[in-house]
Amino acid sequence: MACRVARNFREMVVWQLAVELRDKVLPMLEAGPITRDFKFRDQLADSVRSPARNIAEGYGRFRPKEIAQFIDYARASLDETETHLRDGVTSRYFPAEQVGPLIVLIVRCRKGLNSWQRYLKGTEGPSS
Repeated sequence: MACRVARNFREMVVWQLAVELRDKVLPMLEAGPITRDFKFRDQLADSVRSPARNIAEGYGRFRPKEIAQFIDYARASLDETETHLRDGVTSRYFPAEQVGPLIVLIVRCRKGLNSWQRYLKGTEGPSS
């Protein structure tokens, strides 16, 4: 099966998954006891916004090593988001049933980032 090359970052599945995650998490921060935990709420909001931003910025780079750096940032932000969501369950801000599908989304996005990084490693040459 041939793989179609994305013409822009919006066509990348990993970016779409990161946006879907962001769009599902941000509304969770608008009601309930989490609204009083300003630091936690703001940290989660920042971490969940970061993957899509870093994917877009990485896509705009031209050298595989530069792109890979932004993939690393996006992956780290996914890990941070997952940790915050799990902490949110422990703190009873979110029910586990709400967080479970979000963790699945994070795993899918992480796998996509890993695939993109493997692809980049195959394109590295002496000038990268």
